[in-house]
Amino acid sequence: MITPLHRNILARHKGTLSGALRVLPFRSRALGVSRTVFVYEPPNMRNVSDMHLLYLFRGHEREFVYINEDDSRETTTIEDLDALIVSGEIPPVMAVIPGLTSLDGKKHSMGINTLVPPQDMRDGLGTGQVWDFLTLDLIPYLEARYQKKLGSGIRMAAGFSLGGYTAALLATAFPGYLDHAGIYDGLFMFDGQTDIRTNAPDEIWLKSAVPDAALCPAEKRSPENLAPWNPAELIRYADPVTLEEIQETMFWIRSAAGDGQEGNHDRCKYFTALLREHGITAGFNRIPLHPDARHTWHWNDRFIRLFLLNVFSV
Repeated sequence: MITPLHRNILARHKGTLSGALRVLPFRSRALGVSRTVFVYEPPNMRNVSDMHLLYLFRGHEREFVYINEDDSRETTTIEDLDALIVSGEIPPVMAVIPGLTSLDGKKHSMGINTLVPPQDMRDGLGTGQVWDFLTLDLIPYLEARYQKKLGSGIRMAAGFSLGGYTAALLATAFPGYLDHAGIYDGLFMFDGQTDIRTNAPDEIWLKSAVPDAALCPAEKRSPENLAPWNPAELIRYADPVTLEEIQETMFWIRSAAGDGQEGNHDRCKYFTALLREHGITAGFNRIPLHPDARHTWHWNDRFIRLFLLNVFSV
């Protein structure tokens, strides 16, 4: 369903992009409903024969393209991407932004097949099988539709906060598909849901109400419920063949300068160390993006730019 907000977003970008931002109303068999997906097409796409693919994850599909998502940014992620392509700093990249929340943005699926039975099929999450929507519906559709243009192009995913978790999940639970995963201030899970800083149950993943719609109420949650959806455990306990597939993805992880209410520095540091422990390449050595970096869209957009410049210089 295309809303007035979608139309406003499209109108803004029509005046600022050399490429094109479009809305794809996508009917998902897995969800049993249609989802709105934003697709950015690089300039002169009709004549582009060698194109790369970038998935962007956060929650609602609007966030990477809505200038007023917070008051920190002057351009959107897609405007920054377009500028990099126009300047010749990176080659043509198509970006796909699927929504992973309910239509009102209040229920977060995290990109998994939710553990909670759907309450209302009309809320946008349908059956709740969001992982299947991504991996069985959307990705195969895009790969088939753009097969000739994508060819052997690079497959990337980037995510901010909870979207960083989703990008890591795609790299570990769908191993071998992504060439690069970029994560800014990712809300990573700890192995066994035990916070290594306190040796206590994770306050976010086991006790917070934020993941209720995906994981069930906190009082019913357990580390065992979350294990199939925990990138840290998928890496730590991977069999040799699966680990080799995960190692095909290069991770690029940076964080805000703070932790707790100010960012996810410690979680990013933990996950980066875990990657290296298992022979998975992490492209950045320093975890904080900048001494002043915050958990805002301005800093995420700066990260995306840095991520893309590094990917295409490897």
